[in-house]
Amino acid sequence: MQYDHLTNENLSTRLGRARRKWVFSAMCAALLATGCASIGSSPPEEQVRKRASERWEALVKSDFNKAYGFSTSGFRAVVKPESFPARMQGPVVWLGAEIVSVTCPEPVKCIARVRIDHRTLVARSAGETSTHVDETWLLEGNQWWIFMTI
Repeated sequence: MQYDHLTNENLSTRLGRARRKWVFSAMCAALLATGCASIGSSPPEEQVRKRASERWEALVKSDFNKAYGFSTSGFRAVVKPESFPARMQGPVVWLGAEIVSVTCPEPVKCIARVRIDHRTLVARSAGETSTHVDETWLLEGNQWWIFMTI
């Protein structure tokens, strides 16, 4: 018979090795999938919080070129970088900002609630104050961008 070399002991040993290889391969695949999924893929709320914070840091420093870079592609197609500072400056000086909360009612849309500390430059009300605004952030490609009206 041609299967004479496959004794019960040989067959058991070979099946045991094959089973161990399969289990090891499955474990490696699971670890790899888990590792890849966790690298750079934080929840949308965390991603938007980080982007909104970076944008407001730039605005507080009057780095309008950097702040402009957080705008959606549609906004950037219509509003040129050189006209952006005029849109953002007004009779206020931004002193600081804090992202209070981020909620994502849709997979591609988040709302960031921002507390903005500012000083008004109008003579009658030149004091420091705070206000809250809600910013809409949209997912385009694999990145979050602030939606601004044109």
